[in-house]
Amino acid sequence: MENGLADSSRISVYVSDTNNVLGRLLQVFGKSRFEVTYMQVFKTEDENLKLIIVEAFFPKEMMGLILERIEKIIEVHRAFPHQDEAANLAAVRNG
Repeated sequence: MENGLADSSRISVYVSDTNNVLGRLLQVFGKSRFEVTYMQVFKTEDENLKLIIVEAFFPKEMMGLILERIEKIIEVHRAFPHQDEAANLAAVRNG
């Protein structure tokens, strides 16, 4: 894919287990040939959840579709466009 029309975007993903989740996340982007430039896993205050931050190049209009595809992964609790993590974690716990 030409990255001329794509912008770098970050997505926060809360998961219950990281076994094979990283590979599945990469597949979501790879199927559309979007370039992943950054991926990191973090602990959260909730010992049962991990936070994965993914940065990739894709058109902004694709954000909703990408979030929908990510949330179909069984271990994923929620996926958000990257923003205030405290608000996102509260939404995961209440959701």
